[in-house]
Formats: sequence, C-alpha cells, structure tokens
Amino acid sequence: MPLQVLPSHTFLAVAAVTLCFGPWVQADALQVSPPQVALVGPESAQQLLVTSTTDASVDLTHKVSYRTLDHAIARVTSAGRVLPVTDGTTTLEIAYNGTTLQVPVEVHGCANPAAVSFRQEITPILSKAGCNSGGCHGKAEGQNGFKLSVFGFAPEADHDAIVKEGRGRRISIASPDRSLLLLKGTAELPHGGGLKLHKDSLWYRRLLRWIEAGARLDDQASRSVVRIEVEPAQQTLAAQRTQQLRVTAIDSEGRRYCVTHEAEYESNAADVADVDRDGLVTTSDIPGEAAILVRYMGHVAVSRLTMPQPQTEFARPTESNFIDQHVWDKLTRLRIAPSDRCDDATFFRRVSLDITGTLPTAAEARAFLANPSADKRAAWVDELLTRDAYADFWAMKWADILRVDKSIVTPQGAVGMTRWLRQQLADNQPYDTFARQIVTARGNTLSQSPAAFFQVHKDAEMAARSVSQVFLGVRLECAQCHHHPMERWSQTDYYAFANYFVDVGRTKGTTGGTKIVWQAPKPLKHPRTGEIVLPAALGSPTGELDDLTNRRAEVAKWMTADDNPYFARMIANRLWAHYFGRGLVEPIDDMRATNPA
Repeated sequence: MPLQVLPSHTFLAVAAVTLCFGPWVQADALQVSPPQVALVGPESAQQLLVTSTTDASVDLTHKVSYRTLDHAIARVTSAGRVLPVTDGTTTLEIAYNGTTLQVPVEVHGCANPAAVSFRQEITPILSKAGCNSGGCHGKAEGQNGFKLSVFGFAPEADHDAIVKEGRGRRISIASPDRSLLLLKGTAELPHGGGLKLHKDSLWYRRLLRWIEAGARLDDQASRSVVRIEVEPAQQTLAAQRTQQLRVTAIDSEGRRYCVTHEAEYESNAADVADVDRDGLVTTSDIPGEAAILVRYMGHVAVSRLTMPQPQTEFARPTESNFIDQHVWDKLTRLRIAPSDRCDDATFFRRVSLDITGTLPTAAEARAFLANPSADKRAAWVDELLTRDAYADFWAMKWADILRVDKSIVTPQGAVGMTRWLRQQLADNQPYDTFARQIVTARGNTLSQSPAAFFQVHKDAEMAARSVSQVFLGVRLECAQCHHHPMERWSQTDYYAFANYFVDVGRTKGTTGGTKIVWQAPKPLKHPRTGEIVLPAALGSPTGELDDLTNRRAEVAKWMTADDNPYFARMIANRLWAHYFGRGLVEPIDDMRATNPA
C-alpha cells in the first residue's frame, strides 16, 4: 500500500526520529529510506536511498524515477535528492518497473528561516569547495593575500579573514550579490580556483542569505556537530555496481540532518571501489574490500564495502582457536579459498626464523620431522620461546622500535637499555607491565633500565608522539599544527596528551650519563589560543589529574587499562605483521578509523 500523507503534527513527531536514518518503507519491489521527508529551511536537502526488496545489495537510487506531486512545495533530482521550494506538504512518487511508492514530504522554515550559522553552515561549504585546503587558501601563506585555516578548524580567524581583512572588500553588506566572495566563487571575476558556486545552487543561496543578514559570526556553542553517520555502514556489492551513500550529522541537541552533499569522500582502494564528490560509489571488476572515508566538520565515518570473488566454494578448515574463526569468516565473505597447510619442514624453518631469528640445527630438524606427535608444532613454538635467542632477537627489534640510538644515548646507554629489554623478554614480563615501565621510567640513562627512552625523546611533544604511535597506533603529528585531516584529533587533543610528559626532567648523572627525574611541570599552551591545555587521555575530556606529582603514571594507568581501545589492538597488529609479513592494518602503527583492517 502506498503511504498516505500524515497530519502535520503526527508527521513531525515521526520525522524527528526518522529524518535521515529512520526505518525503511517498502512496496513490492522497492524500499526507501527515510519513509517521510522533513525539510527545514530554504537550503536544506534530503538524500533518499532506494533499494531492491529482493536483493538488499542492489542500490536503485539512481535507477528509479522520481517526481513530486506539487512542484511548488518541493522538487527532487534524478539522483534522489529532495529540495525545498516553499513551506507546505506534498507527496514524492518513486517508480520502478511498474511499482510505485509514495513518500510524504513536509517543508517548513522557508518563509521565516533561521539565521545562517557561519560555523555550522558556511564553513562546510568552504571545505567542500576546497577553499580552505592546503593547496588553496588553507596553505600556510594563504593564496593571493587571502588565508583561511586549513580544513576550517579556526572559524573565528576565517570569519575575520572573509569579513574584516582587506578593508572588508570581500563582503558587501550594501550589495550582497556583488560581494567579492560570491563574484570569485561563481567565476564572474577571474578566480585561480575556477568555478566553485553555481548561482542557482543551495550553497550560493545560503552564502547570499548569510551576507544579507550581516555576515555575522554565531556563538561557538550553537548547534555544534558531535558526530556523523554514514549509510550503509557495511555493504556487499557485485562487480561494476553503484551504491549511493548518505551522511547524517548529529548536533549537540540531538538533531539529525542530511549533509550528504557537504561531506567529503575518499576511497582507500579506488581500484576496487571509487567514490565521487556526491557520495556515489562505483565498483570495478576487481574483487576485494574498500573503505570509503567520509569527513564533515572534523568528524569522520567509514563505509566498508566488500566485493567478493566470483562464486567460489571451499570447505571451511578446522578451527584451532578464535583467531581462525575470524580469518575463515573473512575469507568466506570474500569467497577466497584459504591456502593449503604448509608441510612440517616449511613450518619448522619459518617458525624458527620468525621467533628467534636463527635457523634450527640439522639434528633438530631431523628429530622434528620424525616426531609423530599431533601437537609437535605447538611444542616446538613453546620450546623456542624459552631460548636465549628469542630474547636476543626481540630485544633487538624493540630497541629499533623505541629508537635506542647509540649516537644519542651513548654506546653504554644503548647497551644498558637493550639488556633491560632482553631481561623483560627472558622473564616473560606481561606486556602491560613492560609498557608501563617504559612510560614511567626514571634513573640514569647508562643503567640497565628504560630511562634512555626519555633521552632519545628529549621533550614532552616528542615523547607523546612516540608513546602514542608505538603503544597505541595513533599518529598525532598532524594535530600539532591543525586538526588531523584523517582522524578526530584536534590541536587540543595533541597538547592535552603531550602535557602528560611535561614533568620529565633531565640532570647530569653523578657517574656520567643523564639522569631522568621528576620536575615541576611546565605545561604546554595551545599555540592558537595561548591557553594552557589540561592533560587528557586520547578521546577523553581534559580535567584535573588524580596524581599531580606523577603525570606519566596517570597516562600509563589509562594506557594499560582493560577498557583502553588502542593498546591491545596495537600489539596484536605488530605481532601479526611480524609473523605474517603484513599487518592487519598497514602501516602497522597507523590504526585509525579511516585505515581499517
């Protein structure tokens, strides 16, 4: 049955919940989301998703036909984007292969629209148009005297640059449509960036309305976006198919609105599945997986797409542990038959090299091959882990990871720390204890201890970056200067984490070397605001410390806690990369939502 238009008060109650991620409504061959469309304001828009009911992996969004029954209220594009015209209600009709589906549409807020927010509505336009990118006005020196903050993460400075700098020449309150910002964007005047705005577009209308209202900067706390969601979050697609994505922003008051055409998209495997600027994914004939990175207002989301091999049947191998279960599940989804089990001779040689870095003796090889025991492989691994060669080999690897450089810590210091690493491995020290001792290290850098770590990492920022990357798989470097373009990390996150390491002092040792000691903290300030940033764990709000006298103990406690989302997965990925030649995530210490396994 086609949907009927709901009474206004009933419709708005439903639309508040289903605006962008509500339940699907379906006819015999079609299902559409959202089931009702609510457009609020003259520049609002709603991207529809239309899918086959017989095969949920078949996206019909760009194959069906659309029309609104009252064009004076709303209009719809051939790509399923619903746009407002004036306040009122109408019905959207969707047709495909003889099946028709009707969806109610309500438009309000056009006659008396809310003021345009520079922070939440103008900045995304500048980002999507590329105005504040590193190759344009976002680069360090700006472009032709006009500089914007890279990716729009300093809206106050951007507002000043647009409205006040250059004697206010970029904005004309008296003649808004003659503002240089619009004339350049529409290429009516020569513009190095070319055409960025069409005069009949929602973006142009929004910018014009903002200028007409005085080009004001809104309050920082108003309607800030707290997260974004992408649909579908996961999907299996056949070769040479399309899939329309939809992006929803959720603000601080819980309101949800469609930002599909303001969001930015990037594929991590364009040869498998590429994506255009409007979120339309096209798969190739190459099987595999692709992650579509979605960015909007400093927030990121990922849509994971799987393109399996052509029909491939294989018997599921026997599972030896829970890891096998995950591996076989993934191979099944991709329809990739697992390799055969290697023979005993191959296993024996490979595992010996991987665990100890040395080859077994001929006598050991003959004994292993002659052993009829079913668990001889596991027994040989256990044997290798007790050998001195194991501790020697992995101490060398960890010395490289921790950058134990004799030219910095002296040859004696390098020997001392390497011996400490070896002892931890020989003693089978728990990994959380091992990491905690490094992060909280004190003492002479020439001693058999991890103190030399803080001679190599000579300041708080350097130590924070290394600890984050080595133990958590989080690369913070970009956030030192601006919001990380691929992650959630801001400059505040960067300096908050670095402020855990400002109590590291260095004095001259009585017997030589450098002594790592506690010193009165010298907190780092935010380079843009000049304010001291309180210490905070990654992803946590800033706040007062439980122990003001040992900041590193605080961060080590958080880092090794059972509920830490980064610590365990980083070491698991590091070990996987060593034993299988490639990490589940590559690079192995760059584990972000936008670089999925």
